[in-house]
Amino acid sequence: MPKIFLITECIALFAAALSTIINAFIIFVFFTKRISTAENLRLPLYLAIGDIGYAIASLIHVGYLAYMWNDTYFDYSPEFIIYTNSFLPAHLKIVVVVSLGMAFDRVLAIYWPVFYRQTSRTTYANLVFVLGFVWFQFDYWFQMLTPDFVHHPNCPTMACFVNKKFLIYVSYSNTICGILIVIMSIFVFIGLHKISRKKSSSNTQSSTKAVNIFQQANRITVGILFASLFFVTIPSLLVTLYEEITGVSLFAELGPFYIAAILVNGVADGLVFLILNIKHIGFKTQSRSNTLNPTTGKEIAAMSIYEKTKIINVQ
Repeated sequence: MPKIFLITECIALFAAALSTIINAFIIFVFFTKRISTAENLRLPLYLAIGDIGYAIASLIHVGYLAYMWNDTYFDYSPEFIIYTNSFLPAHLKIVVVVSLGMAFDRVLAIYWPVFYRQTSRTTYANLVFVLGFVWFQFDYWFQMLTPDFVHHPNCPTMACFVNKKFLIYVSYSNTICGILIVIMSIFVFIGLHKISRKKSSSNTQSSTKAVNIFQQANRITVGILFASLFFVTIPSLLVTLYEEITGVSLFAELGPFYIAAILVNGVADGLVFLILNIKHIGFKTQSRSNTLNPTTGKEIAAMSIYEKTKIINVQ
């Protein structure tokens, strides 16, 4: 059994390191303005912030678990376990709320497009992040102010150290959020399926750009929702059902496997964003000398329609 704990911890540490690197790069891309349509992608930015926060907190918490591991006996410090773990459920709320916000954003765009176009994407994203941060604060202080700080020898996870009421709250709140993600995902998938059966009737450049942005947001949201279903919702349901049926915490059997699953979700979120935006990320390589730009308005006016068409096509 202790070897299973160590294996789970090593997997979690590897996923945490990878999630930190990937999401740090995404944040770097946003703040250095190396991606187009950044305002339409503010929610993925906030998701990356939540994922990297969870990953860094996991490196500290799970790193301590692995460092203190012993194949016969281990006794973790309850203060260190609680202090380092308190950020994990809190950061998870940011991740879950932003994921739900992305799903609801797509629901609005698909089913109520007129209202969607009238709302500010930046304001909406900021409100979603504030809601996630408020829930972050609630979970953090709930866990910090309720434990007994008692030693539990040979206990591999935080489930032995936190208050039982907090553990029940986290279990059911995560399960409810998971169910909401499932419901929202169903609405998104059904709506996208209906849209895919309709042919686009607009051929203008502006409408084509709008359609591309819409499709890009759909792909990102669908990829992140699939990741949330597999690595957040399903593990959360397994934890709740297993304890309800057996009366034994699954954490005590496998160690911090749920942390590992959420960290893998953070890696998946980052990869989805990078893969779908790889063409839009990069340094500005086009200089003024490389662009075809006539120097005066008279030169443009003197050109024939054929020459103007050639310039537009080249650009």
